[in-house]
Amino acid sequence: MRLSTTQITSAGVRELLMRQADVQKTQLQLASQKRVITPSDDPVAATSISYLQAEIAQLQQFNLNGNFAKSNNELEETVLDSTTQVLFRVKELLVSLGNGAYGVDEFNAIKIELEERLKELQGLANTQNSNGDYIFSGSKVKAQPILQDSAGNFIYNGDQDQRMLRISSGVVIPISDSGFEIFVDVKNGNGMFITSSNPVNAGNGVIAGGSYQGPPQFMAEPYSIDFALNLAGDLEYTVTGVTSGTVVAGPTVYQDPSDIEFNGVQVRISGTPETGDSFTVTPSQSQDLFTTIQNILDAIDNYDDSSAGRAQLTNIVGAQQNTLDKHMINIDMVRSRIGSRLNVGDSEYATNLSLLVTSRTALSDVQDLDMVEASTRFSQQLVVLEAAQASFVRVQGLNLFNFLR
Repeated sequence: MRLSTTQITSAGVRELLMRQADVQKTQLQLASQKRVITPSDDPVAATSISYLQAEIAQLQQFNLNGNFAKSNNELEETVLDSTTQVLFRVKELLVSLGNGAYGVDEFNAIKIELEERLKELQGLANTQNSNGDYIFSGSKVKAQPILQDSAGNFIYNGDQDQRMLRISSGVVIPISDSGFEIFVDVKNGNGMFITSSNPVNAGNGVIAGGSYQGPPQFMAEPYSIDFALNLAGDLEYTVTGVTSGTVVAGPTVYQDPSDIEFNGVQVRISGTPETGDSFTVTPSQSQDLFTTIQNILDAIDNYDDSSAGRAQLTNIVGAQQNTLDKHMINIDMVRSRIGSRLNVGDSEYATNLSLLVTSRTALSDVQDLDMVEASTRFSQQLVVLEAAQASFVRVQGLNLFNFLR
């Protein structure tokens, strides 16, 4: 078979280029320490690499989310812990209001601290995170949650949404709680009813909220406990539905103290009421934490230094203290949920780290280069390339003109 010089040259050049390409590919592998540089190097491995890289990126994002969720929940738990500590102090002050030896000066001193504690609670409820977002505003993170209008009423300015964040493929956890749930939506009194006394009572009767054991419909209206003298001159009480006008208990002769029961309601009245005095048992309604304390401050402002005035203050403080207890229970429940979320977050974070290790190991097995094998192969390819170059030069010199010289 006859081979032209052009054919020989073309074949030689082609082989030289192929050997150079082999050297270049191995050099790139060694430089990047990756076995698969382009999908054409190994299509099956390239598919696996793409999947594993996406999975690793997702797991890394989940852990970033987990850190963010943990930070938010820890901040909220810290704020609520501080709130609880303030409320413990408020309760101590309310107990002091029941000291029979205290007078107007002592009550005013307690009022001053209560006012500061109220401001402190407002500040805690309006806490912002490092981004300047209000943590208790629900999804309205730029809206200050607790405001006080010109009339002194406390207003919740956020919404009731709970922000959520995905921390793994199957777990989404809350990263906030609305201030409405924590500070506003709590039933006053004992949760079923709240007691109060008529501000114009002349006696020193004190009512204490007890318990409720009846069906919910029995608390469909307020009830009035009214005192009057009977024909025998004995003080007796009658319980009447304020809306319906129906007498549900009595008349019953009053004895100090008297445990009064009707329609599942149990209350106790002690002291010495007078004719015309009355007390009210009202179905519980939502009452925010700040109004609860403000009601006590108002009661101190209106305090009358008399037997009847002290009884009135005691009745208001007792009812508001029951409401305060409900708020503290509610905050404890929220804190317990935050603790559960933190535990779940830590658990999922650890699981994600384990999955990351597994995925990175699998990616390394598929993608990373065997440096010893590649170095050996690179040396062999260099030897082949040098031999090809040397032989090409020799072959280029084999032509008839050179032979005739």
